[in-house]
Amino acid sequence: MSEPHEDDIVATKAWDTAVIRRLARYARPHSRMFFVSFLVLIGVFALQLAGPWIIKSAIDGPVLEAEEARLAAGTDAFDTAPYLREIGLLAALYVLVIVVGAFLRYLELSQLTRTGQAVIHDLRTELFGHMQELELGWFDRRPTGALVTRVTNDVENLNELFTSGLIVLIFDLLKVVIVLALLFSVSTPLALLVLGLTPVLIGVSLVFRGGARRAHRKVRARLARLNGFLQEVLSGIRVVKVFRREKRVSERFEGMLADYLQANIRTIFLFAIFYPIIGIVTLIIQGSTVWAGGGAIAAGSITPGDFILFWFLLQYLVGPIRELGERYNVLQAAFASAERIFDILDTRPAVASPVEATPVSPAFRGHIAFEDVSFSYAGPDGERVVKDVSFEIPAGQTVALVGATGSGKSTLVSLALRFFDPTRGRITVDGTDLRELDLEGYRRRLGIVLQEDFLFTGTVRHNLELGRSWVTPESLARALETSTAGELVARLPEGLDTEVAERGTSLSTGERELLAIARALAGNPSLVILDEATSSVDSTTEARIEEATNQLLRGRSALVVAHRLSTVRRADRILVLHHGELRESGNHEQLLAQGGIYARLYALQFRDGAAEAS
Repeated sequence: MSEPHEDDIVATKAWDTAVIRRLARYARPHSRMFFVSFLVLIGVFALQLAGPWIIKSAIDGPVLEAEEARLAAGTDAFDTAPYLREIGLLAALYVLVIVVGAFLRYLELSQLTRTGQAVIHDLRTELFGHMQELELGWFDRRPTGALVTRVTNDVENLNELFTSGLIVLIFDLLKVVIVLALLFSVSTPLALLVLGLTPVLIGVSLVFRGGARRAHRKVRARLARLNGFLQEVLSGIRVVKVFRREKRVSERFEGMLADYLQANIRTIFLFAIFYPIIGIVTLIIQGSTVWAGGGAIAAGSITPGDFILFWFLLQYLVGPIRELGERYNVLQAAFASAERIFDILDTRPAVASPVEATPVSPAFRGHIAFEDVSFSYAGPDGERVVKDVSFEIPAGQTVALVGATGSGKSTLVSLALRFFDPTRGRITVDGTDLRELDLEGYRRRLGIVLQEDFLFTGTVRHNLELGRSWVTPESLARALETSTAGELVARLPEGLDTEVAERGTSLSTGERELLAIARALAGNPSLVILDEATSSVDSTTEARIEEATNQLLRGRSALVVAHRLSTVRRADRILVLHHGELRESGNHEQLLAQGGIYARLYALQFRDGAAEAS
């Protein structure tokens, strides 16, 4: 993986104000939902406090009053009805509080979850949309598995921030302050005792958070590596099978899985230690409270009802403190994920339309000119893969690119598509610098057929239309007829509505190429960029592809990486590339007469094709 360090990023601050401010921008449109969530939390907490007050009122009220009445009467035969009636009312009120509390608890969970999902929906939509605007070079430098992790796992961590992290943490801190105040109002000596022991509980939680943070970081790093490897293997499963690498791949996967398991075991071990220790500290606090509270009741400085109230309130104090480590880890994971997400959102596309882009003229002719174009994938100081190349594609003419592997043919195609911008020189379209044109409008005028045209999972119709509003049923029908792909579609079980397997594996190489040509024709392009496939197909399919290619190029400007003899011969001009330099230029007969690079390539590469043609 090219950037494994990104998966190890962990926020270095316990509280990152800058990240919170940026996240607030996504939360602001849903502020009403957050406000409702906070009100629900307040309602839940209020009912939690109401329960102990009801129990205290029952113990210090009718229970003690009944006992005093019994002692005063000197017998058990006294009228208990008033006391039982009052206890019954308090019990009914307690049950009502429990029922309403359960309903509010449901609202709390559902409201927080909906709020978090609403925020991450907006964030995930923006992140995915922004990634699609970035140039191809950005994707080339990053493994697909890591990018999938950004859009899925990292965004999901932010969901936890909004559902069980930030809001709950703030509310827990508020609860601690309120409960401490109530504890002091019930019994100052007991509250001071609890306050003296609480730092031990906080200390254990803070010690745990450091180890848990490192453990979670390792888990995320191992998971990202595992996802990246899995995605790579599944994408290349045919190569794995052909070369019988199943055992070796499985061994590597098992090794990565073992590392991931060990990282998870470490996390489980920390939690397995943390909770018993927290439990012991909690029991010490509770035991000390019982010991001191019993003495206070015996001394008459506190009533039994007050002690019961104090005991329940103590649980509401210990709970938030005990969960401090978990809340902290949620924040740390969210901050780390936010940093990785914002790192992508802060990346500006190196290839994009200018602010005041020149609109593509309705009379677009597709006249392209390369003017002293040089390009390096490593930037201005890197090794140039294209060196000072100049040529033109007049409107309506076909220019073919030939050359050995690595000569720069695909790079010129990428530059013409504006996947990259030249390191030096410029490319003009109808006299306008390509960098000044509206990129969306320019690409709308293109018909693109690449060697390995990608077919998406979905129907044949979906793959031919690709969401282009200007592709009508009529234009699609014409494209299928012109490209001879109509016969192919007619043979499919459900015609245009036939489902295509992932990457088009349910279709043959020739069938995919025919559909790619039909897809290009459906958009009625003015300029065609064609990188012909080199795979061998049967003679019948080859003839159909050749006819479809002829129809695609007819009357259009075209830049073709030519592999078929027929395309080379038909080209108005042939450019011969060698080590990124334009060495020869001319038509087929002229270049053969020169006896140079093209003649040698023709003799080697096209000899078999010439024999078949003759």
